[in-house]
Amino acid sequence: MQVVSSELQLKDIEADALFLTLAEGEGLPEKVAELDQVLDGAIDDLFKLKEFKGKLYETAVLHTLGKTKTPRVILVGTGKKEEYEAPRLVRNVAGTAARRAVKLGVKRLATLVNQVEETEAVVEGVILGSFNPALYKTKKEDGQIEGLILVGADPKVTKKANLKAETINWVRSLIAEPANIMTPRKLVEEAKKIARDYKLGIEIIDEKEAQKRKMGAFLAIAKGSDEPSYMIVLRYKAPRTTSTTLGVVGKGITFDTGGISIKPSQKMHDMKMDMSGAAAMLGVMKLVGELRPKVNVIGIAPVTENMPSGKATKPGDVVKSASGKTIEILNTDAEGRVVMSDAFTYVQKLGANKIFELSTLTGATTVALGPEAAALLGKPKNWVEMVKKVAEIAGERLWEMPIFAEHKELLKSDIADMANIPAVRNADIIAGAVFLEEFVNKGVDWAHLDIGATAYLESEKPYLAKGPTGFGVGTASELINHLEGSG
Repeated sequence: MQVVSSELQLKDIEADALFLTLAEGEGLPEKVAELDQVLDGAIDDLFKLKEFKGKLYETAVLHTLGKTKTPRVILVGTGKKEEYEAPRLVRNVAGTAARRAVKLGVKRLATLVNQVEETEAVVEGVILGSFNPALYKTKKEDGQIEGLILVGADPKVTKKANLKAETINWVRSLIAEPANIMTPRKLVEEAKKIARDYKLGIEIIDEKEAQKRKMGAFLAIAKGSDEPSYMIVLRYKAPRTTSTTLGVVGKGITFDTGGISIKPSQKMHDMKMDMSGAAAMLGVMKLVGELRPKVNVIGIAPVTENMPSGKATKPGDVVKSASGKTIEILNTDAEGRVVMSDAFTYVQKLGANKIFELSTLTGATTVALGPEAAALLGKPKNWVEMVKKVAEIAGERLWEMPIFAEHKELLKSDIADMANIPAVRNADIIAGAVFLEEFVNKGVDWAHLDIGATAYLESEKPYLAKGPTGFGVGTASELINHLEGSG
């Protein structure tokens, strides 16, 4: 999408539609009031007639009847002022406007940016809101917004925001692909293209090489599938020496049947999204390649299917991970943490001293938090607080959950160093993090984002289409910015 800034007055903007955000119970902002004078009070009349109240995500469309160079105005409610949560709601409101504009056939959309800090959220909202996940429909029902005009925006900010949002949509397009297309081999192809385009280091560890490196946990899940499996590694080295190396680790199960512990057939088709963490990692490495930060970044993803077969791992099997620790696999549908254990071990071997990990690890996040937030767990406290802070800047909501000393008892095994699930179903989200912590070296900061409920929407939102969200890319991007600034 072409994004440009403008200093023109609202009445002089040439676009197919202009969208304006208005709060519930508040008067018109100064520049909107000026435009409303040109429109003979049409906006104010909508409020007086109670046809538009400014409620959150409420929309209304009015035609300017030739009084401005833009033929229509889309009004979007931001709710009550005291409940306004920026920048997340700025992005969501912009997404709501974009989705309404797409249905109206708008090609060029314009808006007013009230504050410079809002620019990035508005750009992201419009681009993310106009994403269409219907990749294989032969007849497209809606058009596409091709241009966005931002009145009062900083051009430098718009450029970076455009790059980030388009990258998130690229990640969403990977996740939207069906599993017969988005196989482990296809993810490897995408990784190789990123490495070529941005001159990043790359290592593709196939099953034979993984065997040599004793990645028994990864291979235990991979062996049930006829599709070849890989550990993808992308490496970016900062132009100057730095003490910070961030490992971005993403779960890449391209289709998850649950293995021998097979899932119910209902909604199983959605488990193509179980590679959302790996897709997010690839998106982060694309951004890293574009922006060339001053910190080292290593992206790693174990990519495989989790399938039942005569070769598949059985409940009760014991495997040895690359760390040397043994795992009793009580449930093959808790496979994500198993493959991620070898990814954790390897990324630290490559020098990562901070880990930011994304995985659709548990269905328990849907029960506990729904699609409104991802679960965040990790250590030490200052690292977790930093991740929370940058997530807020990115407009991605995280909810921190505890790891108590008693939680370590959850994964006791009678036969191995640990089990992959609790013997009794308890604290599922926390149990996943406790398992991963076993593979974090002393002195390494780590953060685990369980994006099981946020990676893929089961129903559409006013501001976002049903399906993949690209959750986590924004937080990782802001985290790298923060590390760069503090380093």
